[in-house]
Amino acid sequence: MKKIIIALTSLCAEGTPVLVLEMCRWWLAHNIQPMVVTLNAEPTDLVSEFQQLGIQIHSLNISNYGYRRYGQIILKFYRICHQFQPDALLSMPLGWHTFIAYGARLAGVRRIAAHAGNYPPYWTGTAFQKFRFLIQLGRPVTDILICCSDYVRQGVIKYLGVPESETVTIYNGCPLEQFYQSNSPLQFPSNHVLNIGMVARLEKHKDQPTLIRTAHILKERGMLFKVQLIGEGSRRGEYETLIQQEQVEDCVYLLGMRRDIPKLLSEMDIFIFSAKPDEGLGVALIEAMATGVPIVATAVGACQEVLDQGNLGLLVKPHDSQALANGIIEILSNPKSAKSRAELAQKKVFREFTIENMAKSYASCLGLGV
Repeated sequence: MKKIIIALTSLCAEGTPVLVLEMCRWWLAHNIQPMVVTLNAEPTDLVSEFQQLGIQIHSLNISNYGYRRYGQIILKFYRICHQFQPDALLSMPLGWHTFIAYGARLAGVRRIAAHAGNYPPYWTGTAFQKFRFLIQLGRPVTDILICCSDYVRQGVIKYLGVPESETVTIYNGCPLEQFYQSNSPLQFPSNHVLNIGMVARLEKHKDQPTLIRTAHILKERGMLFKVQLIGEGSRRGEYETLIQQEQVEDCVYLLGMRRDIPKLLSEMDIFIFSAKPDEGLGVALIEAMATGVPIVATAVGACQEVLDQGNLGLLVKPHDSQALANGIIEILSNPKSAKSRAELAQKKVFREFTIENMAKSYASCLGLGV
């Protein structure tokens, strides 16, 4: 049996950790044994689900400040890799992967890859220069950077100075059978309370504030609706304040972290994916496409790529609450067109964004074979 160590920031029940959980499930069924190592001890949302699969979990609980933490990561990963003797290592955190990779290489791990899940934030000045330095520092011990979209891959090559030969695109996948629902006509009766939703971490690379401000516009127009923001993160307090300032407490709800995403998506009339230019490829967008719900997304690179330049979902100007409101109204005004785009999106997802496709491609990239 082949063995792999997967490094994660934490086991929060959203985004990347859920993606890894599903990929591990597939690998175990195909004679690949994963181990998970997290940099942070909290949150622990997915611990029981990994353990139910018989996957070992190690939490390093790295200190938050000071250069000492870099040495801690190298040493701890060296010890874990020396003991577990994996055939490959995959680091989901990019940047931190440099120190993870040095520890793994010192322990004799033959194949090391890192996941690039966001477009390089080249506009952030000094912070970006530090990030770029870390990427370059890690190149001698990192065999390949696995990018979640061609958009991200192009950014990695252009802004991080990584040769094309050291990168590859592998789309994120999801367990589509959990999300599929048969197509039915879109109907919006005059007394219908429109269910609008967004699934995303409450973090800076997402753009829930634009959707919150959009709710204010829709409310002023007298529309009947509710907005559900599903996800947790460091900006929750900020969004609670914004909801109060926009006077939409009666129609915008922060649901926090949820594990019943398929059910929540199936109940939505419109899915919103409001993101910023550094968005790589949100798993939530794929899940919404699989469900067959009409989508309004911001016209950033990853959304344009996945939604086929607007043929599979409406694309609107980023960070523009008026444009987002107009997109929602467009779906209400033209339900047949919205349904047609949603059906095409659903077909594309089941062709290209399966867990099997993702897990096989990752295994091949990591020299694990299946």
